[in-house]
Amino acid sequence: RASGSDPVLVALYLRGGADALSLVPPHGDATYYAVRPNIQVAPGTELDLDGFFGFHPLLAPLLPFYQDGRLGVLYGCGSASGTRSHFDEQDFMEFAAPGDKTVQVGWLNRFLTSAGMTSPISAITIENTPAKALAGPAASLAIPALSRFSSLEGAYTTERRQAIQAISSATSNALLGVAGTNAIGILDLVQTVNATTNVAYPATKLGSALKDLAALIKGDIGVRVAAVNHASWDHHARHLISFPAMASDLGSSLAAFATDLGGDLDRTVVLVMSEFGRRVAQNGAMGCDHGHGGVMLALGGAVQGGQVLMRDGVWPGLDPGQLGVATKTTPNRGLLLQ
Repeated sequence: RASGSDPVLVALYLRGGADALSLVPPHGDATYYAVRPNIQVAPGTELDLDGFFGFHPLLAPLLPFYQDGRLGVLYGCGSASGTRSHFDEQDFMEFAAPGDKTVQVGWLNRFLTSAGMTSPISAITIENTPAKALAGPAASLAIPALSRFSSLEGAYTTERRQAIQAISSATSNALLGVAGTNAIGILDLVQTVNATTNVAYPATKLGSALKDLAALIKGDIGVRVAAVNHASWDHHARHLISFPAMASDLGSSLAAFATDLGGDLDRTVVLVMSEFGRRVAQNGAMGCDHGHGGVMLALGGAVQGGQVLMRDGVWPGLDPGQLGVATKTTPNRGLLLQ
């Protein structure tokens, strides 16, 4: 199919509190090396972005997207709640309500409602259950894998399809009738998606999820919002063993996704986030504990990337006495998104 025209937002959540100072090390801040003698990204191995920040070397597949202006970095991002609980902070971010546990409708679901998007195919979670960011009254769909969602599984598929259609049309329960009709319609619609690609993805859960999502977006069947999870970022210990594998998977999978989208990347924005970063100093287990703030990445054709954005263009520094104090200033060259 030809590239679609409707914009698509993808929320990629790094669950577990991804270490921002390893993903995008501030190699221009000497304190970084002083407080992380054993778990630092070694000087000179980072992929320089602007003379002060760099990518972790295993994010190398993403560097071309930064250099050509389609990937931007947002530093010092996170919830203002102050909690160090993974579960509370993830909820606060996904419900866009820091510190308020009464809010139970996700920020993506609120967007769907405000935008008038009513079709379940408009919002996809590549998972067994919908992401909390999509929780709420607006319809969404959870697809664990395209290979498991393209048709009815098991025996007597024709007869089962006919039974579902008959029940849906005959029932006096409007909700049940719509659900049955939607189920068959969505199965038929997803079945039209061509999942083949010549782009090599990592053989990982994230790689498979983004490969399926790319096929759904390229298929132009109405996907407008998508949520994807990437778990296991909680590295209290053995950071140099655990983190490189995660960074490699993230960089390779996201780069493959962007490449696979081709022209459809121009209408797509991927926002990569985590509930919080880690503490600045390493701990005794060669890891780092829960901190505050973190880093987000924004990738897509509408992104004015090639820059690292911070609040007021200010890097507060990593020394305890410098937090919140300007030590390095960079101009913000316009809004990240057009």
